[in-house]
Amino acid sequence: MISLIRRSRSLFILLGGLLIVGLGVAVFGGRLFSGPGERPPEEQPPRAPVKWMEARQMFPEEWTEVIGTTQPLPDRAARITAPTEGHVVSVLDGSKGKPLVEGQKVKKGDIIVQLDARVAKAHLDKATAAWEELRPHVKQAEHAVKMANLDLKRLGDLSPNSPIDSKFPLVSRHEIDKARVMLEEAESKLKAAELHEVTAKKELSILEEQLKLYTLVAPIDGRLGRLLVVTGQTLTPGTLVADIVNLQEDIHILCFVPPHVAAKLKNGQSARIGGVDDKLTGAAGIAQGKVDFIADQAETDSGNVAVKIRFPNSEMALRANTTLRIRVLTNPGKACLTLPMAAVFEDEDPPTVIVVEDYKVIKIKKDGKEMEIETGKARKLQVKLGIRDRVLGLVEIISVQDPENKWQGRLEDAPKFVTERGRGLRTDDLIQLQVDED
Repeated sequence: MISLIRRSRSLFILLGGLLIVGLGVAVFGGRLFSGPGERPPEEQPPRAPVKWMEARQMFPEEWTEVIGTTQPLPDRAARITAPTEGHVVSVLDGSKGKPLVEGQKVKKGDIIVQLDARVAKAHLDKATAAWEELRPHVKQAEHAVKMANLDLKRLGDLSPNSPIDSKFPLVSRHEIDKARVMLEEAESKLKAAELHEVTAKKELSILEEQLKLYTLVAPIDGRLGRLLVVTGQTLTPGTLVADIVNLQEDIHILCFVPPHVAAKLKNGQSARIGGVDDKLTGAAGIAQGKVDFIADQAETDSGNVAVKIRFPNSEMALRANTTLRIRVLTNPGKACLTLPMAAVFEDEDPPTVIVVEDYKVIKIKKDGKEMEIETGKARKLQVKLGIRDRVLGLVEIISVQDPENKWQGRLEDAPKFVTERGRGLRTDDLIQLQVDED
């Protein structure tokens, strides 16, 4: 009985092994035991899905972006400072009894600050009195000259029938010489009196001008800024009182650019408000300016070049000392072959692009349906670039070159360039056109 059980177990194990071998043959389709002439088919390497397109002829424009600060034109900004030492007695009195306020439009000559001018006024009054005192002295000197002339004429009339220089004059020669000397003395005193009067008048004019320094007025028409002094304050010469700016018509944007950017700029080039990627609306979006000034020398501390761009400000109403991004048209549009910037790898030196070789259309089955796909091989080429239009996202393609000298194509033959998902591809990599699914 025991031996029968052992034989049954052995038979069961043998049948189980035969069953496993049979299943293996069925699963692998006899490949493990196939003949020596049969091999499984080799699997094709996967193709990288990319997007490509041909270079297009467009009209790109190169805009150079700079950053600057708004400021008034040189002749439309003024700074009021104290020209002399003085004590502030009033502020913002205006003119003709009309007081002013900060931020108000002012006219040239409006009184902003009045300093204590009592001492200067006293000196002016003293000089005026001195000048008035000299005027009678001039009159007296004129009368003395007239008297000397009359005396000389009287002596000459005593001998009407004989000349004064005759041998027997009626009047002594010494009397006549004395009369002439008296006339010269009177004329000299008259000249001295006149010079004293002129001197006094000039001193009077100086004191009148000095008195004006105690009244601080608006030097130009514009808008009054923040007042920096108060009543009762004693000012030293040069103390800043307030600024006046006129931004109503035009405004300058001052930029400091590196020398290689300044080399692209020229006077008269068109400019727009906002950077290349900015989308502005309203007056700022349509305002057109122009390059108005390019410095001949760079700044000593930074090495950058000062550039001023002029914009009309009547509609935009920009304020001074505001930082803005500006783009300048450094290269007008022209017809040329272009590619999207994403198609060019500018982080390599020189820049490179990827073209499609061995372009073919093959048929495959997917999900039970037959479909066509576009395939090819990648080849990396070096490219020479021209205009970069950041607004449209295009770059000009001047020429391409194969460093291995294996590519026989030409740029004029409109090859296909990989524009998306080309990062990491190498020459001879298999690629296919990626089709967007709805």
